Amino acid sequence: MKVHIVTGGGSGIGFECAKKLPEGVVVITGRNEVKLQKAVKELSNLNVNAKYFIGDVSKRDSVKDLLEYAKSLGEIGSVVNSAGVSGDGADVRKTLEIDLMGPEILIDELYNYLSKDSVLILISSMMGSVIPDNPEYNELLQEPSKDNNLDKLEKLMEGNSSNAYNFSKKGVRLLVKKNAEKYGEKGARILSVSPGIILTPMAEEAAREHPEQMDFLKSVTPMGRTGKAEDIANMVEFLASDKASFITGTDFTVDGGLTLNLHKLAAIK
Repeated sequence: MKVHIVTGGGSGIGFECAKKLPEGVVVITGRNEVKLQKAVKELSNLNVNAKYFIGDVSKRDSVKDLLEYAKSLGEIGSVVNSAGVSGDGADVRKTLEIDLMGPEILIDELYNYLSKDSVLILISSMMGSVIPDNPEYNELLQEPSKDNNLDKLEKLMEGNSSNAYNFSKKGVRLLVKKNAEKYGEKGARILSVSPGIILTPMAEEAAREHPEQMDFLKSVTPMGRTGKAEDIANMVEFLASDKASFITGTDFTVDGGLTLNLHKLAAIK
């Protein structure tokens, strides 16, 4: 039996992805047991064979334990990394650890469990597009756990957690490209999906507090609306399927075209 894993699967994008993965067992993971229990119940009501595992993607031992648990249930098929924190008000170090080092740890540890046709899909963000290519930055972002690279990145952020988020999401895309050939040696794939403005519960709360900002974002989005978690899950569903078996090492932006107008976002600062 195939086993699929969704980190951050207790709510939002991760929860929607858990609904749409191929047939098999779906293991959702996160740090909030109450939220995970509720999500498993809802998934079970949708005839999804769901289980949960309490874990922290930024901790290597926790990721190892998660993968061992999944392996005990069957062969690992699709893995979706949706766990993350936003840059708004979060601690810079915490943002880098969860949004950048977490994906790197998962990429490294999952490699030992890959089989032919396994796929890892990492949720990035359109905000990764605001960080230009720079050899110095790129080297740090592709190896955040090496030596004191994370310390160097933290210093570069100058206390700005939004920058830490943007750089982390840029790093996720770079990690995908870096590891595509390595994963390919096992017949496995690695990809990222970059959402735009998605109305998750957290985003809905922000929209209520600042409705004028949400109206502006809609106005500069070619599709004229914000996205839904289901929009991202639909892309993940395709990428996890056999129909995407020749796709690897790249990023898919699902943002209603907003990336085309990123230069206008300074207006809401």
